[in-house]
Amino acid sequence: MLQKFVVNYLLVLTTAFHWDYKHEEEWPDQCKNGKQQSPINLSRQTATEAIFPSFIFEYYDEIYRAEIKNNGHTAQIQLKVGVKPKVSGGGLLSTYVLDNIHFHWNSEHTIDEERFPLELHLVHYDSTKKSLAEALKVKGGVTVLAVLFYLSPDSDSEFDSLFDTLEQLNKVKINEVKPIERLDLGDFLPRDRAGFYRYEGSLTTPNCTEGVIWTVFTNGLPISTRQVKIFSNLKTESGGNMITNYRTIQELNDRKVQVKISPIEFSSASRNVAFPIVLPLYIGFSILGFGNKL
Repeated sequence: MLQKFVVNYLLVLTTAFHWDYKHEEEWPDQCKNGKQQSPINLSRQTATEAIFPSFIFEYYDEIYRAEIKNNGHTAQIQLKVGVKPKVSGGGLLSTYVLDNIHFHWNSEHTIDEERFPLELHLVHYDSTKKSLAEALKVKGGVTVLAVLFYLSPDSDSEFDSLFDTLEQLNKVKINEVKPIERLDLGDFLPRDRAGFYRYEGSLTTPNCTEGVIWTVFTNGLPISTRQVKIFSNLKTESGGNMITNYRTIQELNDRKVQVKISPIEFSSASRNVAFPIVLPLYIGFSILGFGNKL
């Protein structure tokens, strides 16, 4: 009888756990005491230059139907497809299947201690596992591709359908999905994907599970202040505006960060700009409230 009570009590505690970004000190012990936590600050001055093979993206050049929801912590996208996109190469340990896409505003990772207005996470799990949950039990079972966005004077029209749907999320309940009829997955990656940082870290939300392989591309995508504000107008579980949803920078400890330099990193293409070039532009826009010097 006592054993049953204890089990039910623990179940209530688990299901009742609500977290937010304002009270990181209340996150689980793994988040506070882990030695390989994410996000981190990235810098070429401290990273080790490495040579990795090119990434192999399968089914990333397709147009998909998808669903998006506000889960109270972020806007999350799930593709409605039988055969999911995959990524391999790039020094990854296996072939990984895309599970979900979600956003953080401002960015979680920083470059030379500068924070960007938006960060996109494409979360993948090892194709030998049945699900993301199963893959999280294994070191290297999950890999995340992260794309940082820089502020641009103009809105990127390639994301129009996404932002039209985002604005509708405030008209429905938390976790209620809205359809996206046309989602070009290739638009969520920089055109030049050769340059990136690589390190081993964790999920950036509770329970902050470690053993996650991180790739943060050194080239980013443009976003306007109007588009960023659409994200910050999303509602939290308590009903307030989700002004920001990023975790604070974590200690590197004894981890090694590697960086692969792209040979065409300083391209002037509108959707392919390297961060050393755009940082001055971003700092200039920081007066609008989307740039934070740590």
